Amino acid sequence: MSEVFFRSAEEIGPENTQIDQIIDIFPKISPVRKGDIVAIKIHPGELGNTTYVRPVIVKTVVDLVKEAGGIPFVTDTTVLYSGKRFNGADLLCTAATNGFTHGSMGAPIICADGLCGDDFVPVNIGGEVLSETTVASAIAKADSMIMISHCKGHPASGFGGAVKNLGMGCLDKAGKTAVHKVGMPDIDLDKCVGCKKCLKTCPWNALTIEGGKAVVNKDQCRGELSCLGSCAYHAIVPPADAPLKMQQLLGEAAMGPIKLLPGKIGYINWIFDLTPGCDCFNFSAPTFTGDIGITASKDAVAIDRASLDLINEKMNHENRGCINNIWGVDPMVHLEYARKIGAGSMEYELIRQ
Repeated sequence: MSEVFFRSAEEIGPENTQIDQIIDIFPKISPVRKGDIVAIKIHPGELGNTTYVRPVIVKTVVDLVKEAGGIPFVTDTTVLYSGKRFNGADLLCTAATNGFTHGSMGAPIICADGLCGDDFVPVNIGGEVLSETTVASAIAKADSMIMISHCKGHPASGFGGAVKNLGMGCLDKAGKTAVHKVGMPDIDLDKCVGCKKCLKTCPWNALTIEGGKAVVNKDQCRGELSCLGSCAYHAIVPPADAPLKMQQLLGEAAMGPIKLLPGKIGYINWIFDLTPGCDCFNFSAPTFTGDIGITASKDAVAIDRASLDLINEKMNHENRGCINNIWGVDPMVHLEYARKIGAGSMEYELIRQ
């Protein structure tokens, strides 16, 4: 059974800020040793998003790493979809626009998988559905890592927390593709009107128009499915089992960073601004439930399970059901696959500080 430490949002006040809560909880989960080069993995938000973890929270962790004798750097990875984080240059510009700079945090921010998203370290994980994965090199080569994850909904995994930050956020483009490949869509030719809007959303040139209809080149497609939202006619159709298979791969891929940094990762889940969509969205929708607080653990599966239980408890109290209702996706699938491969435990003790 793993320990998960919890500080409630209801306790926040002038003498007990989020900064105070982080300072209190950090020593209980920190793997940092003197001289460690420490990756602080965040998600700086897509351009236009406003509900990502705030830079002041990251600065607090940076300061604590320094106090422990570590050498911190803040990091994230490039993405598969067309946006303002597709390459390393755009990622750092977007992070700066959203407030993540050396000046605001006291540490440099680095694109972990390089300029083009192809700097990686391969790792065999021997999963049921995924035999190996590729971890972004700056993360793989760090001595230890503090992962700060914003808890929220997600259309493919139902929930985004520590496991998703490991099994997607810590991978390079090839690693991400291996998880998303099960989502390669087809075109419903009866619905497609050949408007070409979908072509603009795909940075891989996997969509073309032939005979007045869209065509998916599956040798080019990465299965990321951001193209879905571009079609007003619902002509882009992903496989029916894509969310299930993607979650299985996601859960196992989380083992990659853990295997490279065994016992050297501490997790902080920031359970505020619970939006239905990921911070990868270029907007922030209204929250689906109120703020809950901060959880922290040395176990990625346990911290996500505890965070989900706290979210579902609050939603149930508000007569809003549970997080599965947001997208019709059960996030326990990827947590279970992470558990089975050895990434952590579903059993936890919640320690209220």
